[in-house]
Amino acid sequence: MVLDVITSPAFGTAAQVLSPIIETIIEVVNTSKNVFIEKESFLELANYLERIVPLLKELTRKKICDSDGLNNVIEILNREVKVAKQLTEECSKRNKLYLLMNCRSIAKRLEETTREISRALGLIPLSSLDISAGIMGEISQVRDLMQIVEFKAALSEEEILVKIESGIQEMNVDRSYANNVLLSIAQAVGISTEKSALKKEFEEFKREIENARLRKNQAEAMQMDQIISFLEQADATSTPNEKEIKYITERNSLGCQPFKPLLSFFCPITREVMLDPVEISSGHTFERSAIEKWFADGNNLCPLTMIPLDTSIMRPNKTLRNSIEEWMDRNTMIKIASMKPKLLSEGEEEVLCCLEQLQDLCEQRDIHQEWVLMENYIPILIELLGAKSRDIRNRALVILSILAKDSDDAKVPLFFICGYSSGSLGACACIFRMVMSLWLCFFSSLKPHMRLFLFLYRGNVYDLYLICFLTFMYLHKNEMQVACMWVKLIIKSPNFIFRVSVTDHSYLPFLLNESL
Repeated sequence: MVLDVITSPAFGTAAQVLSPIIETIIEVVNTSKNVFIEKESFLELANYLERIVPLLKELTRKKICDSDGLNNVIEILNREVKVAKQLTEECSKRNKLYLLMNCRSIAKRLEETTREISRALGLIPLSSLDISAGIMGEISQVRDLMQIVEFKAALSEEEILVKIESGIQEMNVDRSYANNVLLSIAQAVGISTEKSALKKEFEEFKREIENARLRKNQAEAMQMDQIISFLEQADATSTPNEKEIKYITERNSLGCQPFKPLLSFFCPITREVMLDPVEISSGHTFERSAIEKWFADGNNLCPLTMIPLDTSIMRPNKTLRNSIEEWMDRNTMIKIASMKPKLLSEGEEEVLCCLEQLQDLCEQRDIHQEWVLMENYIPILIELLGAKSRDIRNRALVILSILAKDSDDAKVPLFFICGYSSGSLGACACIFRMVMSLWLCFFSSLKPHMRLFLFLYRGNVYDLYLICFLTFMYLHKNEMQVACMWVKLIIKSPNFIFRVSVTDHSYLPFLLNESL
Protein backbone atom coordinates (compact mmCIF):
# COMPACT_ATOMS: atom_id res chain seq x y z
CA MET A 1 0.00 0.00 0.00
CA VAL A 2 1.33 3.44 -0.96
CA LEU A 3 0.64 6.53 1.04
CA ASP A 4 -2.48 8.52 0.42
CA VAL A 5 -0.70 11.07 -1.74
CA ILE A 6 -3.52 13.46 -2.45
CA THR A 7 -4.57 13.85 1.16
CA SER A 8 -1.16 13.55 2.78
CA PRO A 9 0.28 16.59 4.62
CA ALA A 10 3.01 16.85 1.99
CA PHE A 11 0.48 17.62 -0.73
CA GLY A 12 -2.58 18.89 1.06
CA THR A 13 -6.08 18.15 -0.14
CA ALA A 14 -6.91 17.13 -3.70
CA ALA A 15 -8.34 20.57 -4.44
CA GLN A 16 -5.21 22.29 -3.13
CA VAL A 17 -2.93 20.16 -5.29
CA LEU A 18 -4.92 19.98 -8.53
CA SER A 19 -6.46 23.47 -8.63
CA PRO A 20 -3.14 25.20 -9.47
CA ILE A 21 -2.57 22.67 -12.26
CA ILE A 22 -6.03 23.41 -13.67
CA GLU A 23 -5.34 27.16 -13.51
CA THR A 24 -2.04 26.70 -15.32
CA ILE A 25 -3.77 24.67 -18.03
CA ILE A 26 -6.31 27.46 -18.55
CA GLU A 27 -3.44 29.96 -18.89
CA VAL A 28 -1.76 27.71 -21.47
CA VAL A 29 -5.00 27.39 -23.45
CA ASN A 30 -5.48 31.18 -23.53
CA THR A 31 -1.84 32.03 -24.31
CA SER A 32 -1.58 29.44 -27.07
CA LYS A 33 -3.83 31.64 -29.23
CA ASN A 34 -1.17 34.38 -29.27
CA VAL A 35 2.01 32.47 -30.11
CA PHE A 36 4.12 33.66 -33.05
CA ILE A 37 5.37 30.26 -34.13
CA GLU A 38 4.04 26.69 -34.39
CA LYS A 39 0.46 27.91 -33.93
CA GLU A 40 -1.19 24.66 -35.04
CA SER A 41 0.95 22.57 -32.68
CA PHE A 42 0.22 24.82 -29.71
CA LEU A 43 -3.49 24.81 -30.45
CA GLU A 44 -3.48 21.02 -30.69
CA LEU A 45 -1.78 20.74 -27.30
CA ALA A 46 -4.24 23.28 -25.86
CA ASN A 47 -7.12 21.14 -27.14
CA TYR A 48 -5.72 18.05 -25.40
CA LEU A 49 -5.25 19.94 -22.13
CA GLU A 50 -8.79 21.31 -22.26
CA ARG A 51 -10.11 17.77 -22.62
CA ILE A 52 -8.36 16.55 -19.45
CA VAL A 53 -9.61 19.44 -17.28
CA PRO A 54 -12.97 17.70 -16.52
CA LEU A 55 -11.06 14.72 -15.09
CA LEU A 56 -8.91 16.94 -12.88
CA LYS A 57 -11.98 18.81 -11.64
CA GLU A 58 -13.69 15.49 -10.91
CA LEU A 59 -10.66 14.37 -8.88
CA THR A 60 -10.76 17.54 -6.77
CA ARG A 61 -14.27 16.54 -5.61
CA LYS A 62 -13.30 12.97 -4.77
CA LYS A 63 -11.98 11.66 -1.48
CA ILE A 64 -9.08 9.68 -2.77
CA CYS A 65 -7.14 7.37 -0.49
CA ASP A 66 -4.38 4.84 -0.97
CA SER A 67 -4.38 5.39 -4.77
CA ASP A 68 -1.46 3.69 -6.46
CA GLY A 69 0.84 5.92 -8.55
CA LEU A 70 -0.82 9.28 -7.82
CA ASN A 71 2.40 10.73 -6.44
CA ASN A 72 4.11 10.22 -9.79
CA VAL A 73 1.04 11.44 -11.67
CA ILE A 74 0.97 14.76 -9.85
CA GLU A 75 4.69 15.32 -10.21
CA ILE A 76 4.58 14.72 -13.96
CA LEU A 77 1.44 16.80 -14.54
CA ASN A 78 2.73 19.68 -12.44
CA ARG A 79 6.12 19.70 -14.17
CA GLU A 80 4.94 19.28 -17.76
CA VAL A 81 2.07 21.75 -17.52
CA LYS A 82 4.57 24.33 -16.27
CA VAL A 83 6.84 23.48 -19.20
CA ALA A 84 3.90 24.02 -21.57
CA LYS A 85 3.18 27.35 -19.91
CA GLN A 86 6.79 28.47 -20.24
CA LEU A 87 6.84 27.48 -23.91
CA THR A 88 3.64 29.34 -24.75
CA GLU A 89 4.82 32.47 -22.93
CA GLU A 90 8.20 32.40 -24.68
CA CYS A 91 6.61 31.90 -28.07
CA SER A 92 4.24 34.82 -27.55
CA LYS A 93 6.84 37.27 -26.23
CA ARG A 94 10.32 36.54 -27.56
CA ASN A 95 11.80 37.82 -30.80
CA LYS A 96 9.95 36.33 -33.78
CA LEU A 97 13.10 35.77 -35.81
CA TYR A 98 14.74 33.95 -32.90
CA LEU A 99 11.67 31.75 -32.47
CA LEU A 100 11.64 30.86 -36.15
CA MET A 101 15.29 29.83 -36.02
CA ASN A 102 14.39 27.52 -33.11
CA CYS A 103 11.09 26.21 -34.50
CA ARG A 104 12.40 22.64 -34.80
CA SER A 105 13.45 22.46 -31.14
CA ILE A 106 10.20 24.14 -30.07
CA ALA A 107 8.19 21.49 -31.92
CA LYS A 108 10.28 18.74 -30.32
CA ARG A 109 9.79 20.16 -26.82
CA LEU A 110 6.06 20.37 -27.41
CA GLU A 111 5.98 16.77 -28.54
CA GLU A 112 7.96 15.57 -25.50
CA THR A 113 5.72 17.50 -23.10
CA THR A 114 2.56 16.14 -24.71
CA ARG A 115 3.77 12.56 -24.48
CA GLU A 116 4.85 12.98 -20.85
CA ILE A 117 1.37 14.25 -19.93
CA SER A 118 -0.06 11.24 -21.75
CA ARG A 119 2.18 8.97 -19.67
CA ALA A 120 0.91 10.62 -16.49
CA LEU A 121 -2.69 10.06 -17.55
CA GLY A 122 -1.89 6.39 -18.11
CA LEU A 123 -0.76 6.07 -14.47
CA ILE A 124 -4.10 7.23 -13.04
CA PRO A 125 -6.10 4.20 -11.74
CA LEU A 126 -9.37 5.37 -13.27
CA SER A 127 -11.23 2.10 -12.60
CA SER A 128 -10.73 2.42 -8.84
CA LEU A 129 -11.68 6.10 -8.56
CA ASP A 130 -15.39 5.95 -9.32
CA ILE A 131 -15.03 8.19 -12.38
CA SER A 132 -17.95 8.45 -14.81
CA ALA A 133 -17.80 6.30 -17.91
CA GLY A 134 -17.97 9.37 -20.17
CA ILE A 135 -14.88 10.97 -18.61
CA MET A 136 -13.02 7.64 -18.58
CA GLY A 137 -13.71 7.15 -22.29
CA GLU A 138 -12.67 10.71 -23.11
CA ILE A 139 -9.42 10.46 -21.12
CA SER A 140 -8.58 7.10 -22.67
CA GLN A 141 -8.99 8.58 -26.16
CA VAL A 142 -7.01 11.75 -25.38
CA ARG A 143 -4.23 9.74 -23.74
CA ASP A 144 -3.83 7.55 -26.84
CA LEU A 145 -3.76 10.55 -29.18
CA MET A 146 -1.20 12.38 -27.04
CA GLN A 147 1.02 9.32 -26.87
CA ILE A 148 1.45 9.07 -30.66
CA VAL A 149 1.46 12.81 -31.41
CA GLU A 150 4.18 14.14 -33.73
CA PHE A 151 4.85 17.85 -33.88
CA LYS A 152 7.06 19.19 -36.65
CA ALA A 153 7.97 22.65 -37.90
CA ALA A 154 5.48 24.01 -40.42
CA LEU A 155 6.35 23.45 -44.07
CA SER A 156 6.93 27.17 -44.70
CA GLU A 157 9.20 27.38 -41.65
CA GLU A 158 11.13 24.28 -42.70
CA GLU A 159 11.65 25.69 -46.19
CA ILE A 160 13.08 28.89 -44.72
CA LEU A 161 15.49 26.98 -42.49
CA VAL A 162 16.66 24.89 -45.45
CA LYS A 163 17.30 28.07 -47.47
CA ILE A 164 19.27 29.59 -44.59
CA GLU A 165 21.33 26.42 -44.13
CA SER A 166 22.02 26.34 -47.87
CA GLY A 167 23.05 30.01 -47.81
CA ILE A 168 25.40 29.43 -44.89
CA GLN A 169 26.99 26.41 -46.56
CA GLU A 170 27.41 28.18 -49.89
CA MET A 171 28.78 31.29 -48.13
CA ASN A 172 28.84 33.15 -51.44
CA VAL A 173 25.16 33.89 -51.99
CA ASP A 174 23.98 37.14 -53.54
CA ARG A 175 22.15 39.93 -51.78
CA SER A 176 18.95 39.09 -53.65
CA TYR A 177 18.98 35.57 -52.14
CA ALA A 178 19.29 36.99 -48.61
CA ASN A 179 16.59 39.58 -49.38
CA ASN A 180 14.18 36.85 -50.53
CA VAL A 181 14.87 34.74 -47.43
CA LEU A 182 14.27 37.73 -45.16
CA LEU A 183 11.01 38.49 -46.97
CA SER A 184 9.91 34.86 -46.49
CA ILE A 185 10.73 35.12 -42.78
CA ALA A 186 8.66 38.29 -42.45
CA GLN A 187 5.67 36.65 -44.13
CA ALA A 188 6.00 33.46 -42.05
CA VAL A 189 6.00 35.17 -38.65
CA GLY A 190 3.91 38.25 -39.40
CA ILE A 191 6.59 40.94 -39.50
CA SER A 192 6.04 44.05 -41.61
CA THR A 193 8.17 44.04 -44.76
CA GLU A 194 9.04 47.69 -44.17
CA LYS A 195 12.81 48.12 -43.95
CA SER A 196 12.65 49.81 -40.53
CA ALA A 197 10.52 46.99 -39.06
CA LEU A 198 12.86 44.31 -40.42
CA LYS A 199 15.89 46.18 -39.09
CA LYS A 200 14.32 46.47 -35.63
CA GLU A 201 13.47 42.77 -35.56
CA PHE A 202 16.99 41.87 -36.66
CA GLU A 203 18.56 44.01 -33.92
CA GLU A 204 16.35 42.32 -31.32
CA PHE A 205 17.44 38.95 -32.73
CA LYS A 206 21.08 39.89 -32.20
CA ARG A 207 20.33 40.82 -28.58
CA GLU A 208 18.84 37.35 -28.10
CA ILE A 209 22.18 35.92 -29.18
CA GLU A 210 24.01 38.05 -26.64
CA ASN A 211 21.67 36.67 -23.98
CA ALA A 212 22.57 33.15 -25.14
CA ARG A 213 26.23 33.95 -24.56
CA LEU A 214 25.42 35.20 -21.06
CA ARG A 215 23.65 31.89 -20.43
CA LYS A 216 26.92 30.26 -21.59
CA ASN A 217 25.05 28.50 -24.39
CA GLN A 218 28.00 28.64 -26.78
CA ALA A 219 26.61 26.09 -29.22
CA GLU A 220 23.47 28.15 -29.80
CA ALA A 221 25.46 31.38 -30.00
CA MET A 222 27.80 29.96 -32.68
CA GLN A 223 24.87 28.66 -34.73
CA MET A 224 23.06 32.00 -34.53
CA ASP A 225 26.23 33.93 -35.42
CA GLN A 226 26.27 32.08 -38.74
CA ILE A 227 22.65 33.01 -39.33
CA ILE A 228 23.39 36.64 -38.49
CA SER A 229 26.32 36.73 -40.94
CA PHE A 230 24.06 35.35 -43.66
CA LEU A 231 21.13 37.71 -43.01
CA GLU A 232 23.42 40.74 -42.78
CA GLN A 233 23.76 40.45 -46.55
CA ALA A 234 20.12 41.56 -46.89
CA ASP A 235 19.44 45.25 -47.50
CA ALA A 236 17.14 45.72 -44.52
CA THR A 237 19.44 44.29 -41.83
CA SER A 238 22.27 46.81 -42.17
CA THR A 239 22.33 50.54 -42.77
CA PRO A 240 24.49 51.84 -45.63
CA ASN A 241 26.85 53.29 -43.02
CA GLU A 242 27.24 49.93 -41.25
CA LYS A 243 27.91 48.17 -44.56
CA GLU A 244 30.46 50.80 -45.54
CA ILE A 245 32.38 50.54 -42.27
CA LYS A 246 32.50 46.75 -42.55
CA TYR A 247 33.60 46.94 -46.19
CA ILE A 248 36.30 49.59 -45.64
CA THR A 249 37.72 47.64 -42.70
CA GLU A 250 38.00 44.49 -44.77
CA ARG A 251 39.29 46.23 -47.89
CA ASN A 252 41.99 48.13 -45.99
CA SER A 253 43.26 44.85 -44.57
CA LEU A 254 43.89 43.47 -48.07
CA GLY A 255 46.45 45.91 -49.43
CA CYS A 256 46.69 46.90 -53.10
CA GLN A 257 48.19 43.86 -54.82
CA PRO A 258 46.06 40.88 -55.93
CA PHE A 259 46.62 37.59 -54.14
CA LYS A 260 48.06 34.66 -56.07
CA PRO A 261 45.98 31.48 -56.08
CA LEU A 262 47.16 28.51 -54.01
CA LEU A 263 48.29 25.42 -55.90
CA SER A 264 45.36 23.49 -54.40
CA PHE A 265 43.00 25.83 -56.26
CA PHE A 266 44.08 24.44 -59.66
CA CYS A 267 42.48 21.42 -61.29
CA PRO A 268 45.13 18.79 -62.14
CA ILE A 269 43.40 18.18 -65.49
CA THR A 270 42.61 21.69 -66.77
CA ARG A 271 45.43 23.49 -64.91
CA GLU A 272 42.92 26.28 -64.19
CA VAL A 273 41.38 27.54 -60.95
CA MET A 274 38.39 25.37 -60.13
CA LEU A 275 34.87 26.74 -59.93
CA ASP A 276 33.10 23.55 -58.83
CA PRO A 277 35.68 21.28 -57.14
CA VAL A 278 34.64 17.68 -56.41
CA GLU A 279 36.48 14.93 -54.56
CA ILE A 280 36.61 11.46 -56.13
CA SER A 281 37.10 8.06 -54.47
CA SER A 282 40.92 8.37 -54.52
CA GLY A 283 40.71 11.42 -52.27
CA HIS A 284 41.90 13.88 -54.95
CA THR A 285 39.92 16.91 -56.11
CA PHE A 286 39.16 17.98 -59.69
CA GLU A 287 36.92 20.43 -61.55
CA ARG A 288 33.55 18.70 -61.88
CA SER A 289 33.19 19.15 -65.64
CA ALA A 290 36.75 17.94 -66.23
CA ILE A 291 36.50 14.74 -64.20
CA GLU A 292 33.04 14.00 -65.62
CA LYS A 293 34.51 14.23 -69.13
CA TRP A 294 37.40 12.00 -67.99
CA PHE A 295 34.91 9.33 -66.88
CA ALA A 296 32.72 9.82 -69.97
CA ASP A 297 35.75 9.08 -72.18
CA GLY A 298 35.95 5.61 -70.62
CA ASN A 299 38.68 6.26 -68.06
CA ASN A 300 38.17 4.62 -64.65
CA LEU A 301 41.63 5.32 -63.21
CA CYS A 302 42.60 8.35 -61.11
CA PRO A 303 44.33 10.94 -63.37
CA LEU A 304 46.99 11.47 -60.69
CA THR A 305 47.58 8.07 -59.05
CA MET A 306 46.26 5.80 -61.84
CA ILE A 307 44.52 3.60 -59.27
CA PRO A 308 41.05 2.14 -60.07
CA LEU A 309 38.13 4.41 -59.08
CA ASP A 310 34.51 4.09 -58.14
CA THR A 311 33.22 6.47 -60.79
CA SER A 312 29.89 6.92 -59.01
CA ILE A 313 31.56 8.76 -56.12
CA MET A 314 31.93 12.52 -56.53
CA ARG A 315 31.59 14.63 -53.40
CA PRO A 316 31.51 18.45 -53.58
CA ASN A 317 34.62 19.82 -51.85
CA LYS A 318 32.82 22.67 -50.10
CA THR A 319 35.77 23.67 -47.94
CA LEU A 320 38.02 24.16 -50.98
CA ARG A 321 35.26 25.86 -52.93
CA ASN A 322 34.69 28.35 -50.11
CA SER A 323 38.42 29.09 -49.98
CA ILE A 324 38.52 29.69 -53.74
CA GLU A 325 35.48 31.98 -53.59
CA GLU A 326 37.00 33.91 -50.69
CA TRP A 327 40.22 34.37 -52.70
CA MET A 328 38.19 35.56 -55.71
CA ASP A 329 36.20 38.00 -53.58
CA ARG A 330 39.34 39.52 -52.10
CA ASN A 331 40.89 40.04 -55.52
CA THR A 332 37.63 41.48 -56.90
CA MET A 333 37.52 43.91 -53.99
CA ILE A 334 41.09 45.01 -54.75
CA LYS A 335 40.31 45.29 -58.47
CA ILE A 336 37.22 47.48 -57.91
CA ALA A 337 39.19 49.81 -55.65
CA SER A 338 42.09 50.06 -58.12
CA MET A 339 39.96 51.05 -61.15
CA LYS A 340 38.79 54.43 -59.82
CA PRO A 341 41.91 56.44 -60.76
CA LYS A 342 41.84 54.96 -64.27
CA LEU A 343 38.31 56.29 -64.85
CA LEU A 344 39.60 59.80 -64.17
CA SER A 345 42.33 59.52 -66.80
CA GLU A 346 42.10 61.31 -70.14
CA GLY A 347 42.64 58.20 -72.22
CA GLU A 348 39.31 57.34 -73.81
CA GLU A 349 40.23 53.71 -74.49
CA GLU A 350 41.43 53.14 -70.93
CA VAL A 351 38.24 54.68 -69.48
CA LEU A 352 36.04 52.59 -71.76
CA CYS A 353 37.96 49.41 -70.89
CA CYS A 354 37.53 50.10 -67.16
CA LEU A 355 33.83 50.78 -67.62
CA GLU A 356 33.41 47.48 -69.47
CA GLN A 357 35.16 45.62 -66.64
CA LEU A 358 33.07 47.46 -64.06
CA GLN A 359 29.85 46.58 -65.87
CA ASP A 360 30.86 42.91 -66.08
CA LEU A 361 31.53 42.84 -62.33
CA CYS A 362 28.21 44.52 -61.54
CA GLU A 363 26.33 42.00 -63.68
CA GLN A 364 28.06 39.01 -62.10
CA ARG A 365 26.89 39.38 -58.50
CA ASP A 366 24.87 41.73 -56.32
CA ILE A 367 27.70 41.98 -53.79
CA HIS A 368 29.94 43.48 -56.48
CA GLN A 369 27.38 46.25 -56.94
CA GLU A 370 27.54 46.95 -53.20
CA TRP A 371 31.32 47.21 -53.33
CA VAL A 372 31.12 49.64 -56.25
CA LEU A 373 28.77 51.78 -54.18
CA MET A 374 31.07 51.59 -51.15
CA GLU A 375 33.95 52.83 -53.30
CA ASN A 376 31.84 55.90 -54.14
CA TYR A 377 31.80 55.37 -57.90
CA ILE A 378 28.51 57.20 -58.43
CA PRO A 379 29.96 60.76 -58.58
CA ILE A 380 32.54 59.56 -61.12
CA LEU A 381 29.89 57.83 -63.23
CA ILE A 382 27.67 60.92 -63.11
CA GLU A 383 30.62 63.02 -64.29
CA LEU A 384 31.24 60.59 -67.17
CA LEU A 385 27.67 61.21 -68.38
CA GLY A 386 29.02 64.48 -69.72
CA ALA A 387 31.92 62.89 -71.58
CA LYS A 388 32.40 63.64 -75.29
CA SER A 389 32.44 59.95 -76.21
CA ARG A 390 29.01 58.50 -76.76
CA ASP A 391 30.28 55.01 -75.86
CA ILE A 392 31.55 56.26 -72.49
CA ARG A 393 28.26 58.04 -71.79
CA ASN A 394 26.23 54.96 -72.71
CA ARG A 395 28.39 52.62 -70.64
CA ALA A 396 28.25 54.92 -67.60
CA LEU A 397 24.46 55.10 -67.85
CA VAL A 398 24.18 51.31 -68.10
CA ILE A 399 26.23 50.90 -64.91
CA LEU A 400 24.15 53.53 -63.11
CA SER A 401 20.96 51.74 -64.13
CA ILE A 402 22.34 48.41 -62.85
CA LEU A 403 23.30 50.00 -59.53
CA ALA A 404 20.01 51.83 -59.07
CA LYS A 405 17.32 49.50 -60.35
CA ASP A 406 17.22 47.13 -57.33
CA SER A 407 18.84 49.16 -54.55
CA ASP A 408 17.58 52.21 -52.71
CA ASP A 409 21.13 52.56 -51.33
CA ALA A 410 22.19 53.52 -54.85
CA LYS A 411 19.17 55.70 -55.61
CA VAL A 412 19.68 57.93 -52.57
CA PRO A 413 23.27 58.94 -53.48
CA LEU A 414 22.17 59.70 -57.04
CA PHE A 415 19.39 61.85 -55.66
CA PHE A 416 21.64 63.79 -53.29
CA ILE A 417 24.37 64.35 -55.88
CA CYS A 418 21.92 66.53 -57.76
CA GLY A 419 21.71 68.86 -54.75
CA TYR A 420 18.55 67.76 -52.97
CA SER A 421 17.93 66.32 -49.52
CA SER A 422 15.09 64.31 -48.02
CA GLY A 423 14.08 66.62 -45.22
CA SER A 424 10.48 67.46 -44.42
CA LEU A 425 7.34 66.42 -46.17
CA GLY A 426 7.13 69.94 -47.57
CA ALA A 427 10.54 69.56 -49.18
CA CYS A 428 9.47 66.29 -50.75
CA ALA A 429 6.34 67.98 -52.07
CA CYS A 430 8.47 70.72 -53.64
CA ILE A 431 10.67 68.12 -55.27
CA PHE A 432 7.61 66.28 -56.53
CA ARG A 433 6.24 69.45 -58.09
CA MET A 434 9.65 70.15 -59.66
CA VAL A 435 9.80 66.64 -61.07
CA MET A 436 6.32 66.84 -62.57
CA SER A 437 7.27 70.16 -64.16
CA LEU A 438 10.33 68.47 -65.60
CA TRP A 439 8.16 65.71 -67.02
CA LEU A 440 5.92 68.29 -68.69
CA CYS A 441 8.97 69.90 -70.26
CA PHE A 442 10.17 66.48 -71.32
CA PHE A 443 6.90 65.56 -73.02
CA SER A 444 6.52 68.93 -74.70
CA SER A 445 10.07 68.68 -76.08
CA LEU A 446 9.38 65.37 -77.83
CA LYS A 447 8.02 65.05 -81.30
CA PRO A 448 4.41 63.79 -81.35
CA HIS A 449 5.28 60.42 -82.91
CA MET A 450 7.81 59.69 -80.11
CA ARG A 451 5.73 60.64 -77.08
CA LEU A 452 5.54 58.21 -74.17
CA PHE A 453 2.68 58.34 -71.72
CA LEU A 454 3.85 56.81 -68.46
CA PHE A 455 1.45 56.62 -65.53
CA LEU A 456 3.19 56.04 -62.23
CA TYR A 457 1.00 53.98 -59.88
CA ARG A 458 3.46 53.06 -57.13
CA GLY A 459 7.02 54.01 -56.16
CA ASN A 460 9.07 56.61 -54.30
CA VAL A 461 10.40 60.08 -55.01
CA TYR A 462 13.96 58.84 -55.55
CA ASP A 463 12.90 56.60 -58.41
CA LEU A 464 10.69 59.28 -59.89
CA TYR A 465 13.47 61.83 -59.84
CA LEU A 466 16.00 59.44 -61.37
CA ILE A 467 13.73 58.53 -64.24
CA CYS A 468 13.17 62.19 -64.99
CA PHE A 469 16.80 63.22 -64.55
CA LEU A 470 18.41 60.55 -66.70
CA THR A 471 15.69 60.27 -69.33
CA PHE A 472 15.42 64.03 -69.83
CA MET A 473 19.18 64.48 -70.03
CA TYR A 474 19.69 61.77 -72.60
CA LEU A 475 16.68 62.64 -74.74
CA HIS A 476 17.93 66.20 -74.71
CA LYS A 477 21.18 64.86 -76.22
CA ASN A 478 19.21 62.78 -78.74
CA GLU A 479 20.31 59.55 -77.06
CA MET A 480 16.91 57.96 -77.62
CA GLN A 481 18.11 54.35 -77.49
CA VAL A 482 19.89 54.73 -74.15
CA ALA A 483 16.95 56.62 -72.65
CA CYS A 484 14.56 53.87 -73.70
CA MET A 485 16.88 51.28 -72.19
CA TRP A 486 16.75 53.13 -68.86
CA VAL A 487 12.96 53.40 -68.96
CA LYS A 488 12.72 49.69 -69.82
CA LEU A 489 14.84 48.76 -66.78
CA ILE A 490 12.71 50.90 -64.49
CA ILE A 491 9.55 49.32 -65.89
CA LYS A 492 10.92 45.91 -64.91
CA SER A 493 11.40 47.02 -61.31
CA PRO A 494 8.92 45.33 -58.92
CA ASN A 495 8.42 48.71 -57.21
CA PHE A 496 6.61 50.17 -60.21
CA ILE A 497 3.58 49.59 -62.34
CA PHE A 498 3.49 51.47 -65.64
CA ARG A 499 1.09 51.72 -68.51
CA VAL A 500 2.97 52.59 -71.65
CA SER A 501 1.49 53.69 -74.95
CA VAL A 502 3.62 54.71 -77.92
CA THR A 503 1.98 56.30 -80.92
CA ASP A 504 4.88 55.26 -83.14
CA HIS A 505 4.56 51.46 -82.84
CA SER A 506 8.07 50.88 -84.20
CA TYR A 507 9.37 51.73 -80.73
CA LEU A 508 7.02 49.39 -78.89
CA PRO A 509 8.96 46.07 -79.21
CA PHE A 510 12.18 47.74 -78.06
CA LEU A 511 10.60 49.49 -75.12
CA LEU A 512 8.64 46.58 -73.78
CA ASN A 513 10.80 43.57 -74.67
CA GLU A 514 8.56 41.33 -72.53
CA SER A 515 8.98 43.62 -69.52
CA LEU A 516 5.26 44.12 -69.02
